[in-house]
Parts: sequence; structure tokens; C-alpha cells
Amino acid sequence: MPVPRLFESPSDPREQWTHVLASVLALSGPETRTALLREFTGEDLPDAGSPIVREFAPAGDDVIDIVIQERDKAWVVAIQTSLAFQGDIQARLSTAAGALEGYGRVIVLAITADRKPGPSIEGARSAGIDARYCSWLRVRDWVQERPERGKAQGVDLALLREAEYVLTPHVAELYRLEDIVPTVPVEAREAVTAAFFGLNGISPAPRIDQHADGATAVFPRTGDPQVELVIRGGSATFALNVEGGPGMGATDTPGWGGLAIGSDDDWIAGGSWALSTARRLLPRKR
Repeated sequence: MPVPRLFESPSDPREQWTHVLASVLALSGPETRTALLREFTGEDLPDAGSPIVREFAPAGDDVIDIVIQERDKAWVVAIQTSLAFQGDIQARLSTAAGALEGYGRVIVLAITADRKPGPSIEGARSAGIDARYCSWLRVRDWVQERPERGKAQGVDLALLREAEYVLTPHVAELYRLEDIVPTVPVEAREAVTAAFFGLNGISPAPRIDQHADGATAVFPRTGDPQVELVIRGGSATFALNVEGGPGMGATDTPGWGGLAIGSDDDWIAGGSWALSTARRLLPRKR
């Protein structure tokens, strides 16, 4: 699809954030698009104001989230996103670079939660890939700052305001997890973040109780707890005030069941049922 699905609202949080960014890149004017690509790459790419932008829906491990292509294929920027802190996306960066070898220049950009480039970026660079990096925090800041600094008007202003509406509250919630998510295994960090944002969409701004060996996000924030995301001792559990369900096991709380999240596969297998049950247990968002 040549342009993003502007009016679609993906349920997966990473896909939603990616979709918002792709919408800004594809539908904004030349000045805004050029400025954003300059922010991402640190250089002025030729004809950066009028590239072809494609957003790809998830289709397996070899997906590229966003492709920004110069029309004569002189250069291409492939964007891979992650919401995990200290996650491992080196394989995805390598896949993106390998899939685009026919272009004059291939730049692979990782947008992640980390405040500075992690081992995945350094590993990709060591493999000869022109890998760049940007944090979601900086993306949020740029979206907030651009309307005034760039004197954005019309369509550009509308797009940036809509992007800010999505990114500002969600990015604030993301960085509440900065010291928590890295305590679980690397293969579970994306899934744990997705579980948190799935619940946050139902019952925003949970109470987070810190422990010596982790933390517990309690939903709803006030009143009797109905759902908890428990991260303790290097493991994560999606706990619900109900028993039974796909992949659910016993917990220390009588009448509660828990879905252990040890990898993305665990969340794929049991996450849909867990979130739909949480939606029934939690008070409606006002």
C-alpha cells in the first residue's frame, strides 16, 4: 500500500506508533518530511522532500516497518521500530538491509525506547550496515516542537497535532517502564511492553508498586485491583482476578490466574484472551 492506513487504528501498540510516524512521513509536505529525515539521519538526503513512503503491516519476522525510497532509488531509509528497552533487533536490522541491496545507498534506522544506541545498533554497524538510531522520546519531542519551529500550517499542522495526541501520553507511560522491563529476559521484553500498553489502553495510568526485585503495575489505579502485570525476580506474569483460560496458571492470590510471559510466543498464544478478560474486569475508561 503506497500510503499509510490513516484512519485505521491498529490494536498492537508498536504497530500503532509506527503507523502514526508513517502517516506523518507519507502525508506531510516537503519541508516537514525533509526536516524529519534530517533529524533521523543527521544529513540532508537529496530529494528528501518527495520520496515514496510505504508502511508494511506485520507479516512475519522479515517485515520492514517503514520504507522511505528516493524515486530513482539513489537511496532508501528502512525504519525498524521497537518499544522494548534494551531489546535485540539486530536481526531485523540485518534483514532490512539485505532486502534493499538494489538501492544506491541503504540506511537502516532503529527507533527504540532506549535513550542511546544499544548493542543491536553497534552489532549492525560492525556487520557493515549503515545503521542509525533515534529514541521514541526524541520522536515525541520533535513532533511537539515542529509546529512552532517549522511554522507548520494546514495538513502538516493537523498531522503533527494528531501524532502528538497519540505519542505524548503513551511515551510518558513508556518511560515509566525504563527500569522495569530490562529485568526480564530479552526475548520477553517486547511482549511485556505490549501487555502493559494493552492494559493501559483499557485502564490508563496504573499504579506501579516498586519492589526490591521488580515492580507490579496495578489496574485500575484506584479501587480494588482486578488485573496486575507482575515483574519480579526476572519473570513477568499477567495476573487476573479470574481462574482458567488459555495458558493460565495458578498464582499466590486465591481466585486469581496468571499468564507467564517468557517470550513473544507466550503473549501471542494467550494475550488475546487475557486482554479481552481484562476489558470485562476493569471499569470503563472515561
